[in-house]
Amino acid sequence: MTTTNTVPPSKHKYAQGHSASVVASHLSRTVENSASFLIPHLRPDSIIVDLGCGPGTITQGFCSFVPRGRVLGLDSSDAVLEQARSLISGSSSEHSNLTFKAADITDRLPFDDASVDVVYTHQTLLHIPSPISVIREAFRILRPGGMLAMREADHVSIAPESPLLEQYWRHVFESIREMGAQGEGCGRRLHLWAQEAGFERNKMQVGAGATVYTAPDESKWWAGVHIGRLGGEIGEKLLQNKTVQNQQEIEDIKTALKTWGDHHEAWYGLMQGEVICWK
Repeated sequence: MTTTNTVPPSKHKYAQGHSASVVASHLSRTVENSASFLIPHLRPDSIIVDLGCGPGTITQGFCSFVPRGRVLGLDSSDAVLEQARSLISGSSSEHSNLTFKAADITDRLPFDDASVDVVYTHQTLLHIPSPISVIREAFRILRPGGMLAMREADHVSIAPESPLLEQYWRHVFESIREMGAQGEGCGRRLHLWAQEAGFERNKMQVGAGATVYTAPDESKWWAGVHIGRLGGEIGEKLLQNKTVQNQQEIEDIKTALKTWGDHHEAWYGLMQGEVICWK
């Protein structure tokens, strides 16, 4: 396998940004809660590429499953990659097979044809204007028999019902679409995109999973994450794009989030499409 260190400027900006509140939610992701559908298919010598790896909590989790293989995390943000590297500092033996590289995954991936065993992506394709081109690149770099594993958001469900929060989740997906990306409903289209990119339908495992936060502690934490987002660059973008009309509307959503998070019956579910494609 050959890689190149030449990194072109990223042509697409991540819609959610990399504020502390955004990265906080990324840091909660692990192999166990975000890639369990892939784990049974890994071999000890697999070479894994994680596209849009963020702070690398999932990426580093792959290492113990491929002790004789390699794990490479790609992301366009130098700052978030530095955070990923800092999380594994001092554990060189456990993660000796792990590398992080800066790369724009919407461009040609920095790997030779047929040079890796597994390409993984989580909550990444919904932020990209042309996911099929990324999947096509994954197809190119996979060896025959290699796997592309994708886990992407589809839709949100919350209880107790709240019109303001339902509006907020619509705003979240609208902000992604305003960047020219996919937004809501990606999970149900993964297998369709993969077929357009060259994978065969009879060589796919198509399923779904969910991320769930409930009262008392998980719901309060998740509400706090989104209150933080609304107080930072995501709130600013909603105002700039006129997705919300004024600051008071943002404050009302923050109040609704706190009320929901404190409710003893609070329940949040994000449906995720989970697809594995074999080349």
